[in-house]
Amino acid sequence: MIELQHISKSFGTKEVLDDISLALDSGTSLAILGRSGTGKSVLTRIILGLITPDAGRILIDGQPMTRRVRRAFLEQTGVLFQASALFDSLTVWENVAFRLRNGRARVGRTEARERAEVALGRVGLEPRVADLFPSDLSGGMQKRVGLARAIIGTPKYLFFDEPNSGLDPVTSTDIDALIRELVTDLGATAITITHDMASIRTIADEVLLLDAARARWHGRVSDLASADDPLLARFLAR
Repeated sequence: MIELQHISKSFGTKEVLDDISLALDSGTSLAILGRSGTGKSVLTRIILGLITPDAGRILIDGQPMTRRVRRAFLEQTGVLFQASALFDSLTVWENVAFRLRNGRARVGRTEARERAEVALGRVGLEPRVADLFPSDLSGGMQKRVGLARAIIGTPKYLFFDEPNSGLDPVTSTDIDALIRELVTDLGATAITITHDMASIRTIADEVLLLDAARARWHGRVSDLASADDPLLARFLAR
């Protein structure tokens, strides 16, 4: 479980988050929705421990986010970045296995490659892709490689930042379906930042709408259509 208790954050005079509280049960997939500049990325970075909140605290499975808890949390966490964030100088398999080769519990090159190829297979990529470089891949394939890197090691938590940004509608649909399948298969707790309502309906169990630094609406995806909120209705109408 990931629990946020009264999280607030400002940068100078700009208040980005104000008294955000949320409890996300294990195995639940949450989509964070909101207009640009409403604190979605900041909230995610606070959960990951990359930004310190001005007030409030994060609990992981009931434990406050100390340095020890954060280290254990990150070791069980996979992240898909908006632009995939692959290392141009590394081959596909080296990108996927980066954590295995550079983390605390390092594994040998042969085992790392084998596990990377398994992860690539799970996201629908053939073994031949392993020796290519990111520049050899389409945008959709790069997203799949990023997903493979996120899921290697069977993470307990997954974070996705605009997972279908820059992709065509068909590829976006495929990536959304793949994310939902992976989250379900892993039983992971997932948080996704997205503006795409079609993605939310595929990926998420719950939605958090941020607006004016506050949590404006939080509920089940199945309750979206009946929600009485004008801003949410504008997102739904797109």
